[in-house]
Amino acid sequence: MLNRFLTRSLCSLALAGWIACPVLEVQAGNTADAAGVEDSALYLGNFSILNAPYSYYPDNSIRYDGTGIKAGLLYDVETKKIVWQKEMNKPLPIASLTKMMVALIAVEDVKAGLFRWDDDVSWVRDLAVGKKRKKKIVHTPVTYTLHDLFKAAMIASNNEASEQMARYIGNGDLRATIDRMNKRALELGMNSTFYSNPTGLPASVHSLDNSSTPIDLLTLALEMVKYPEILEVTGMGYADVQNGRYTQQLRNHNRLAIDYNGEVDGMKTGYTRRAGFCLVATSNKCDYRLISVALGSSAPGTRNDIVKGLINEYYTSVGIDRLGPYGHAPADMYAAGLPAPADSNADYIYKSKLVRKNHTVRRGEHLSAIAGKYNCSTTDLKRWNKMRTSRVIAGQKLKIYATVQEKIYVRNPVVPDAIASDEQETAEDPSAVTSVSATAKETPPAGEASKYVIYTVQPGDTLFNISQRYEGSTVQQLKKINNINNIRSIKVGTRLKVPVNS
Repeated sequence: MLNRFLTRSLCSLALAGWIACPVLEVQAGNTADAAGVEDSALYLGNFSILNAPYSYYPDNSIRYDGTGIKAGLLYDVETKKIVWQKEMNKPLPIASLTKMMVALIAVEDVKAGLFRWDDDVSWVRDLAVGKKRKKKIVHTPVTYTLHDLFKAAMIASNNEASEQMARYIGNGDLRATIDRMNKRALELGMNSTFYSNPTGLPASVHSLDNSSTPIDLLTLALEMVKYPEILEVTGMGYADVQNGRYTQQLRNHNRLAIDYNGEVDGMKTGYTRRAGFCLVATSNKCDYRLISVALGSSAPGTRNDIVKGLINEYYTSVGIDRLGPYGHAPADMYAAGLPAPADSNADYIYKSKLVRKNHTVRRGEHLSAIAGKYNCSTTDLKRWNKMRTSRVIAGQKLKIYATVQEKIYVRNPVVPDAIASDEQETAEDPSAVTSVSATAKETPPAGEASKYVIYTVQPGDTLFNISQRYEGSTVQQLKKINNINNIRSIKVGTRLKVPVNS
């Protein structure tokens, strides 16, 4: 009991700024310092306070300056490096990101055989009905499975579900679960994290709000991604829960998990007035996992745009597609009504055309959701529409540029030596069209593909995803054939020669 009291007291003092908690920030090349800190770990009772040796190697391709969030980071799980950060050791209120720890403890208890996901969790729900003097409290008994409570807490961020789940795994003792949450945080090395409740709702005293740092939340997320059960739930865009009488559908508060289902598979959002809009997101496109943390944003759309932008810029840096369904094979791109060739020896070429679409903003729609719908970035939308901010209003008209492709079958296709000028006229955004260098006309060296298709760059395209669409094409070939020195010079509307197998 004394250890428990001392632990909570010291954490409270640390969060109030009266004492310093040891937090490790390892710069590039300072692995010796990391070892020194780990060797000199502090101990409090039976709780080992350790810091994970994270290395910080900033990626110069990420140009975001941190405006719009109070703190955050981006972590490359494959290389075990933090590649971008802002105030990653600064403790801040975390609101419903609290539920991540409740979820971790619940999964660990299920794995240990203490509980089962199909266990029934029952309680009496008190609801206020009526107004003023006619108001009365209605007591309604409800029952959910533990797994449905888990889904409600992590997908819909339901406070009642998180609290009842915490009571259940604490055998009815809510305080015991809160103490376990703080103890588990210390065991993981989350030295600047403190929990006073299982929901993230504000405490009566600001310094006792549930709080953490981006580096601590990264540590928690890395522990959570070890469990497929967590990612299966947090990656759901929508889910059903039942209480025995009716079924309710939940929508994930993490909009990225809806817009990029199958690529963003977690993990949790949070919001209170003090905390702002927070998000811990995990993406695993092409089996390359990234973890992003963003704390203290002023709006959910801004928060989502920031996290998506960080992920997209880094994926582009390492040669992977941006988030979005851009991996379609050419065989899926038949023109409408165009039959497949009866002659198996027939060849084909693609003809691309950049066209403009119009989108009318609906009530409650954010720029990030519109960008996800049309597989482009918010940066593209702002440039096309000459917008200075990401704010949109209902009824606003937006220009959207997209590429329409036709698959044309021919015998012995002839690839033109120059780009047809009529294609340039279809682009209403002149800045989106750049010419391919004359070196694109050069004959490829022996051993390379001797046949080309002309491809018009679409919103969100990278050299990597273009090369994946055409068998016989590589990023290196695309850069060489089209005389590309800077991959960021690839704009929407650019025509590229793409080598394909003969």
